[in-house]
Amino acid sequence: MPLSEEDMMAFKIPRDKRDYCAHKYMELHECKRRHYPFMLKCAHERHQYNECHVEDYVMRMKEYERERRLLEREKRIRQAAAA
Repeated sequence: MPLSEEDMMAFKIPRDKRDYCAHKYMELHECKRRHYPFMLKCAHERHQYNECHVEDYVMRMKEYERERRLLEREKRIRQAAAA
């Protein structure tokens, strides 16, 4: 559930945290606020936030690799047609 820019500004999410996982950051921040000073209780939310970043990274790398392979395939097809 990615947040809109207006929502992120309303929740005062720092600019460096405004990414695909901003909704998880918001949950983590709320948990930390609720359980202060016992923030160890937010381990589940922290894990979800970190997992979101890993999933986002993996998805971006898969998309990059897919685009790279499609471009290589297109190049091979053009070379075969020219020959």
